[in-house]
Amino acid sequence: MCLERLVQAALGGGVCLNLENEAIDTLYLLRGNVGAAAANMRAIKFSALVFGIFVLAALTAQAKQETWVEVRSPNFVVLSNAGEKQARKTAVQFEQIRALFRQTFQFANNAPSPVITIFAVKDESSLHELLPEYWAKGHAHPAGIFFSRLNQFYVAIQLDAPGDNPYMGIYHEYYHSISLPFFPGMPVWLAEGLADFFGNSRIDGDKAYMGDPDPGLIQLLRQERLIPLDVLFSVDHSSPYYNEQNKISVFYAESWALTHYLFIGDGGAHRQLLNNYLTLLGQGATQQDAAAKAFGDFGKLQLTLQSYIQNDRYYDLHAPAPPKLADADLTARTLSEAEVDAERGGFEAARGRLEDAKPLLDDAVRLDPKLALARQNLGILELFEGQKDEAIDSLSQAIALDPKNGTAHYLRAYATASSGGLIADDQQLEGDLRQAIAQDPTFAAPYAMLAVYLAANSDASPEALSLAKKAVELQPGTAEYQVNLAQVLMRMRRYNDAQLLLQRSRIEAASPVERGRIDQMLTVLQQFRNNPESMGPAPSENQPPLPTLQHRPESAPAAGSASSDSTPQSASREISGVVISVSCGQGIQVQVQAASGATYRLHVAPGAQFHFEMDAQPPTGFNPCSSIKGLHVTAHYTPDDADGETGTLELLEIEIRGLPAR
Repeated sequence: MCLERLVQAALGGGVCLNLENEAIDTLYLLRGNVGAAAANMRAIKFSALVFGIFVLAALTAQAKQETWVEVRSPNFVVLSNAGEKQARKTAVQFEQIRALFRQTFQFANNAPSPVITIFAVKDESSLHELLPEYWAKGHAHPAGIFFSRLNQFYVAIQLDAPGDNPYMGIYHEYYHSISLPFFPGMPVWLAEGLADFFGNSRIDGDKAYMGDPDPGLIQLLRQERLIPLDVLFSVDHSSPYYNEQNKISVFYAESWALTHYLFIGDGGAHRQLLNNYLTLLGQGATQQDAAAKAFGDFGKLQLTLQSYIQNDRYYDLHAPAPPKLADADLTARTLSEAEVDAERGGFEAARGRLEDAKPLLDDAVRLDPKLALARQNLGILELFEGQKDEAIDSLSQAIALDPKNGTAHYLRAYATASSGGLIADDQQLEGDLRQAIAQDPTFAAPYAMLAVYLAANSDASPEALSLAKKAVELQPGTAEYQVNLAQVLMRMRRYNDAQLLLQRSRIEAASPVERGRIDQMLTVLQQFRNNPESMGPAPSENQPPLPTLQHRPESAPAAGSASSDSTPQSASREISGVVISVSCGQGIQVQVQAASGATYRLHVAPGAQFHFEMDAQPPTGFNPCSSIKGLHVTAHYTPDDADGETGTLELLEIEIRGLPAR
């Protein structure tokens, strides 16, 4: 049977969840003391639920002396201090899990997925050295973590971790990384429920098992009050049920239980309800309306779910295990000390531990000045530090050492755009983006950036449109690429098409923040529709891009931003105050007066991109160039001098709800 609408509703057709070769069995009879079973649960599960964003820490000097091997498979790079045999086993294991997930979604058989670097360490002591903060008082000791930023994806695992499936939390996050880029508008409860369902997958010989019942979640649900279903169905990424630690476990557990019930409960008898729900969402219904029409009486469904949770009989899915990779598909080698330092430095830089990354990358460059990876990761570090010129220089050196390094080309273009915007006639930026696409035609980000560049600066509007569409095709669930496509359409004066795209994207937006950004773009669109001359000459003439209202890529924090687990050092500063003047004549000039009375003069060069964020939908006719005077704002900027009273604006958070000071 094929659960076709599960994905078709989200993507608008052509995708199918394929269960034709899978069977539903009563493989688990949970009787007696479920709590005792839960006591043996893997720490990684609740680590994933509590922390949400995962990070890695530095190796000690002793670890530097260990021998590290690298095993490469088609989709993973395994770095291990446990020897080649264990590294090969890890690569094969993760390739099988990847194949299992991709077989589940027919669309994914040919869809791209990122290459992931896995630090596979031999024991708990080694993982402790990698992740010392998780051994601090009050923290769970994970068996592994998953982390990504700026299109760099990392996993760290303890190879001798106890339990039947110690990497369940890793698989949960990996499932997200494969599926979410293709699922615009997937309700949060279902996205998390599916990630938990498929995250609890295991391969045993020639069989693969998915949807194993989770004793820890079952015990939690039997002890705690369930979230009312009308609330569960309305949870988004800003909801306290999703973010507050005292509620997040119940939210995950109940989402898993409801997904499990609808998906395979009673032998799959309720699957059509899930089909109907997703079909209604795909037709534009709100989550509440879709749930009411598909599931009927919420009170009755809640009682049924409670009964299901109390039941000691659960189903799972089983299917033939994906074939193992042949030895010929794997390559192995021993890493040099410089390479270990470069990998570890990239690790630390990607998670914002800049003070730990710097000495490692400096050592890597010193030990091997011709190592392109060291220069590339040093460039990433400098980009996060706000040292954009230095980042461009380091990435240029990486490209000189390895001209076919598509990642370095994209990163240099990203750093160039961050430093000076999508400036007209920047041949290096355009060349870098084209080279990045040539080296990896499945990488969406350079398509999107090149599309906006061409639409703003050349006569290549048809090519810009094609590139923007390609980015959306590669990752239809990424709101940023939808907004980029809308920008290109606006540049081409195709206002109706841009409006339809933005309105659809708003329905599919994952959070109020995304919806707010799309609302901003709709406001800008209406202004240009009413007054096309305000947009400037037609696209055939060189013009700077529109002021961007797209969000910062989640994987690329702005200078000065920080994850919840660490605070990267950066040259960026933040001030709050009232806008006392604003001008958009030659670039953007904003003066902000802080409560102390100090006045800050912030600017954005013509053609440069920066970001607006607002705490509410702007009123009709709102124009950032004329409507923010008197409003309270928080500005993130890079100082021009030591005094810090002038600087380059990066992000302006505008308080719409607050009363303007007059």
